[in-house]
Amino acid sequence: MELLLLTIYFSFCWAIIKIFKIPVNQWTITTVFLGAVIMMGSMLMLMAYFHPASKVAKSYFISTGIVANVRGKVIEIPVQTNVPLKEGDILFRIDPVPFQGKVNSLQAQLDFSKKRLEDSRRLVKVAGGAKFDIDLYDKEVKSLEGQLEMAQFNLDSCTVRAPGPGFVTQLLMRPGQMAVPLPVSPVMIFVNADTEMFIAGFSQEPMQNIKVGNEAEVIYPGIPGRVFKAKVVQLMPVLAEGELSAKRNLYSLSEQMPKGLVPVILEFEEDMSTFYIPMGSDAVVALYSDRAHHIQILRRMLLRVESWRNFIHFH
Repeated sequence: MELLLLTIYFSFCWAIIKIFKIPVNQWTITTVFLGAVIMMGSMLMLMAYFHPASKVAKSYFISTGIVANVRGKVIEIPVQTNVPLKEGDILFRIDPVPFQGKVNSLQAQLDFSKKRLEDSRRLVKVAGGAKFDIDLYDKEVKSLEGQLEMAQFNLDSCTVRAPGPGFVTQLLMRPGQMAVPLPVSPVMIFVNADTEMFIAGFSQEPMQNIKVGNEAEVIYPGIPGRVFKAKVVQLMPVLAEGELSAKRNLYSLSEQMPKGLVPVILEFEEDMSTFYIPMGSDAVVALYSDRAHHIQILRRMLLRVESWRNFIHFH
């Protein structure tokens, strides 16, 4: 952007010299370069302070590692890669035979224990049997009910379902593989569609001019010539880099953006569903504060020129 401004400035100076036939000498050249330093330097500093821009911006999302609750062989994977899912849709199924056998066995034991409990109660009423047997069989029934509930949970866990709206990406799982309940080894990655947020990283110098509700504009390299309206909805109140604790709990964005940048969460004010924008796509963001309005137009102009420049592919 700075190069573009200097190009415009020197082009303007060249036009003035040609039109008015101003002689080119050491004084003319000195005046042009001194004007560039003073005028352009002041404009750039004001623009960077009151209407900052950032090339470190993209949409972030939360992914969930899908881990089976039980150990077993995968027999069916009806889910397809990158196909939208609703909460409760089936991701994969584990062979339920051993778990169904456990449920059947416990159910039979429970039915028998309940019958013995009823017989003991009837015996106490009719012939004065020992009340200890009633307490013993009642304890046995409750124990079997608990075991049956756990066994039924394991049986239901053979069908793994989507935790919410989203999709499975990079599906490498295949029938015949063993699914094990190890949190460190998820069998597939589920992308939560309702967690997407757009975050831009800004240096700390202009932070006093960035407020919630400030207007913002966003451009994408993959959508040249288009500028999208947005607004600031939240500023991160803390940075993970400043945390002091026995165990680190805050997540750091230092892998995604340079250290020291303040994450600013934006919200688009127009429908983006008509455009193909993969989650994590890079973007350029410009924020506009309530001060120095006369400089704001320069930032808007440069952002649009940057957007049109995306028509030229340099890679």
